[in-house]
Amino acid sequence: MEPPTKRGNVVGAVVLEQHELFLSLLRIVELERNPVHGSFDAAHLREINRRIFQDASGAARRGIGEYRPPVPEGKDWLKARKLGTVEDLVYVAYARMDEYAIARLDKVLAGANPDGFRGLGISEFVQRFAALYAELDYIHPFSDGNSRTLRTFTKQLAKKAGYDVPWEQFSRDATGRDLLYIARDLSVNRLAMPNIQGERTKDRVASTMEQLAGNKDLAALLRDIVRPSR
Repeated sequence: MEPPTKRGNVVGAVVLEQHELFLSLLRIVELERNPVHGSFDAAHLREINRRIFQDASGAARRGIGEYRPPVPEGKDWLKARKLGTVEDLVYVAYARMDEYAIARLDKVLAGANPDGFRGLGISEFVQRFAALYAELDYIHPFSDGNSRTLRTFTKQLAKKAGYDVPWEQFSRDATGRDLLYIARDLSVNRLAMPNIQGERTKDRVASTMEQLAGNKDLAALLRDIVRPSR
């Protein structure tokens, strides 16, 4: 099937976006059956991103499998979300993807060895796994598609270590998606807060943390679904 083309209107752009989302989900299913073989290092992570988004078109295609450009000095990368179960906008801050963030990513990936997770009790596995995911999510290495890339990468790592992390359980309805967003954003914002450059960004993140207080963070959420692989 030929992909739809943009016709300079909103409808065409939305159709194209939905088409490419569908294709990326098909690629994720392919990766379940035929995973990337690697050492869970930076090259492994980039190749997963490339394979998932290999059908992208336009400007998005130029960035697949590559790290996003660094944020200028003194600036922050802040995203706003509108969640169905939260009244106000939710803000989450990510790393600037400068040389320090890339060095941090390499250090995090050095600990992404399935052997280091194998044989742990569920509680310890979940704690360490959630910490790894939160670090990767905070660094947010790609311009787009980080969630799909990181879920695929970490699910493959967990499977190699002998655990099942069924991320897809959170995609069944809007409440599940919101629970995952909230848990991830709480965990990411805790990592982001010491590195935020601007006062306005800091205020927005602090307000979000206060607003979401009392919800489960990522480790607590994952503890309900992670099981040893059969």
